[in-house]
Amino acid sequence: MNKRSSVEIFKSVIFALFLREIQTRFGTRKLGYLWMILDPLSMVIIFTLIKTATNNNAMPGVSYPVFLASGFLTYDFFRNVMMGSMNAFSANKALFNYKMVKPFDTLVSRFFVEFLIFSVATMTFISFGLYFGMDMAVKDINMLFLAILWLGVFGFAMGLFFAVITTFYETFGKILQYISMPLFFLSGLFYTVDSLPQMAQKIVLYNPIINFIELIHGSFFLVLNTRYVDYTYMMYWTIVPLFIGLFFYIRSEKKILSL
Repeated sequence: MNKRSSVEIFKSVIFALFLREIQTRFGTRKLGYLWMILDPLSMVIIFTLIKTATNNNAMPGVSYPVFLASGFLTYDFFRNVMMGSMNAFSANKALFNYKMVKPFDTLVSRFFVEFLIFSVATMTFISFGLYFGMDMAVKDINMLFLAILWLGVFGFAMGLFFAVITTFYETFGKILQYISMPLFFLSGLFYTVDSLPQMAQKIVLYNPIINFIELIHGSFFLVLNTRYVDYTYMMYWTIVPLFIGLFFYIRSEKKILSL
């Protein structure tokens, strides 16, 4: 019998963890896998209604529901990847008794689960949008896909970094829970940077997430631009946490397994 390669073992482990994560999150809940769609879409509908009810000055050439959904769904994808990574090690601790399962594998499997949820929710919203006659035309679909994937990698990098820290300092995870709410309102989900006063623009652009959201909105809507997007800043925020997270993970993997 041929011995499996490390790549084949890794793929098998990721797939098994992926199925386990899906079953754990949705298989035991009422309405089951429908929550994969209902959770994000319900939030999109709520915030769309709030925004429409409180703002009569619509952006010319931009559908508010589509604007909010494109921002919220992608932000939700990023946030779930990042925040879901923090307890991935503790949630799968029992599986580390199997030598083939590594803590890093749980992060990768959760990333794919969140990407699946994001994809299903996005396709469902697109279907609703087309059915109700919304303008779903995309200005630059290649750049849009790149921006979403990049945002996912950014979320994974931050999640890896936070997962290692939270494993040894649980209080850090609680602090992040409080920080995530202000970030929600400072990430350009309800507005564009161009619509803000100049002083506010300088402040919010320090938040790397708003650069991604601006890139996504600018790649989606013909009338919006990406002139405020700082690609170098985004690259630093992606690469630095990823390498620091990998460095500390490699150094502490044995300790994580022994906890």
